[in-house]
Amino acid sequence: MLSIAAPQHCFTSRKDSALPIQKSKDTNGFSQIFPQFSISGIPVDQLASVSRRNVEAITTVAQVAVDSFQAVLRRQVEIFTQSAAEGSNGLQHLWSPGAPEEKLAQHADFVKSSFEKGLANFRDVSDIIVKSSAEATDVLAKRVTESLAEMTVAPAKA
Repeated sequence: MLSIAAPQHCFTSRKDSALPIQKSKDTNGFSQIFPQFSISGIPVDQLASVSRRNVEAITTVAQVAVDSFQAVLRRQVEIFTQSAAEGSNGLQHLWSPGAPEEKLAQHADFVKSSFEKGLANFRDVSDIIVKSSAEATDVLAKRVTESLAEMTVAPAKA
């Protein structure tokens, strides 16, 4: 029978940690929790800071995606509500008494109007998606650029 025991410090609070705590300028405590990862010439605090900012950028992108999804959903509900009302009104006009030529002209106008509104609504939803995609891409591009700059500066400081 194979038995695997986790180190005792995995189940203790940070105050009771078996790892020695060293004072550091690290604001998020990474080097305090994992001092054994300290490698000479590699600034662990700086790596932790870069990682934290990367996670913040990813969180921002996720929030942009959620906001975009909500905006698209709201717009689609508006479109559906508007289309249902217009469709109902259009059908009432088509079923009202009148000359067949007049009804045919009304039907053609209704179809043309519906098609044009459908295209406009499609553009609206597409614009929401394009804008949010651009915003998310800008956030990621900026963070990647900053991260690469931080990594090229890191060896110079070490």
